[in-house]
Amino acid sequence: MSGSECLNPVRHLRTLFQNHELLTRMIHREISARYRQSLLGITWAFIKPFATVAVFTIIFSGIARLPSDNQPYALFAMSGLLPWTFFSVAVTSGIQSLTSQSNLVTKIYFPREILPMASMAASVLDFLISLLFLAALMIFFNVGVTWNLLYAVPILATEVLLTAGVTLFLSIANVWYRDITHAAGLMLQLWMYLSPVLYPFSIVPDAYKPLMRLNPMTGIIEAFRSAVIRGEAPDAGFFAISLVISLLVFLGGYGLFKAQEFRAADVI
Repeated sequence: MSGSECLNPVRHLRTLFQNHELLTRMIHREISARYRQSLLGITWAFIKPFATVAVFTIIFSGIARLPSDNQPYALFAMSGLLPWTFFSVAVTSGIQSLTSQSNLVTKIYFPREILPMASMAASVLDFLISLLFLAALMIFFNVGVTWNLLYAVPILATEVLLTAGVTLFLSIANVWYRDITHAAGLMLQLWMYLSPVLYPFSIVPDAYKPLMRLNPMTGIIEAFRSAVIRGEAPDAGFFAISLVISLLVFLGGYGLFKAQEFRAADVI
């Protein structure tokens, strides 16, 4: 495949759309596999965010006394964990999507990005269930909804771009370097601590704020909190940084994936 073809995401996305039935089947397969032979099944999607928020509230609010921008800490933490967990789970599950299904990659031709994208899309179900939990917390703490909630649509679309780019890059890299699977866990853990998931951006020392703004998840999380639980329009300049970086990551990850997918089929 020529370099110009690799850098043509519109063409690739058109091909992906033409194979939407296969993508839909793969997403259904991913969701079924996640909860197959599980006693509680999809209920785990409720249990995990509830338990996580409860533990973090006790530790970081009850013990460490972290501020939460004048919001109840449980609500503050959940509004950060929601976008972060989608990103983390989607990336983690997508990394091995090629190597774990090598029989498909080597024997059948189809747009191989369907595999990591199906893994990523399957995480949307957990996200939607967690969103219901966030809504319940907002009702419990009597937090009203404003029209600024609509900003959540472009915010989450930006996160999808970032998640897809990172997932495509790591999944193709994992074909050659299987250490990527192990390193990704550490990378995501450190990335979470460098993102305002459990603490407000406002407490970050001024000297470090410019660097943190270059972390695309910082702008995404802050914008999501502003739109959803604060009822405010996100800081346009702050969010624009995340949007530009996310778009570049997506284009770079997708371009690299398409440039290497045929070689990956031989190596895998």
